[in-house]
Amino acid sequence: MEWAAVELSRAAGALNDARRDEWRDEALTWARAALREEPGGTLGVADVGALAHAGVLSSADPDEGLAAALKAELRRQVEAGRRRAAGDPFGSGVEPGEFDAAPRTFGLIATAQLYARATGDHRYDGFAARQLAWVLGANAWGTGFVVGAGDLFPHCLHHQVANLAMSRTGRGDVLRGAVVNGPNAARLLGDRDALGGARPCSYAPKGAPWSEFDGHGAAYADDVRAWQTVEPADDFTATALYALSLTAGGS
Repeated sequence: MEWAAVELSRAAGALNDARRDEWRDEALTWARAALREEPGGTLGVADVGALAHAGVLSSADPDEGLAAALKAELRRQVEAGRRRAAGDPFGSGVEPGEFDAAPRTFGLIATAQLYARATGDHRYDGFAARQLAWVLGANAWGTGFVVGAGDLFPHCLHHQVANLAMSRTGRGDVLRGAVVNGPNAARLLGDRDALGGARPCSYAPKGAPWSEFDGHGAAYADDVRAWQTVEPADDFTATALYALSLTAGGS
């Protein structure tokens, strides 16, 4: 509701709509309500609080107290990832053994950028850069989780069109730009579900099994049956596009 109200207010201002101030006040009301509820999670399709807070800070003219609280909440979200990364061998700000590791990493990158833009405080720039490196290959498995990005990325997507009509070798026609879940809980990978009529596809670099790099309850497989790790999703990709656009704009 906070995000909807602030976007309506922004649009009304651009169109000289008389309801601009009404929607701005609603955005402020919802922002205060959001801060009273449970702390927000990492930016993604299930939690857009960071976008809403950043929108209020940039265009709804919050009072000093509310502005400070919104900035603190953005910082808290990024700081939670930074603390987690400090104890991870590969510096991951998310738990690799949970769902949505790759898109949640992009959510941290985006929130770090939003915090820097709202406050002028760039203390998390290095953290965001390390998270981008992790999701593009500087992780335990040495693979990126964005199709077509870098030297190694998912080849055997759990995706009908990619499996039937596109390359399954990582060359030529691929579902370029698609973002997959990435690593997931190792216990889940025993339940692999082949797509009906799918062409067999399983890939590991130089024939070495991905399981050699699994650990701490997390696992990864590049196999058409492994929906847990290589099924792409629009919401994953949308979060990544937003994070990358902020990163490019920031630089």
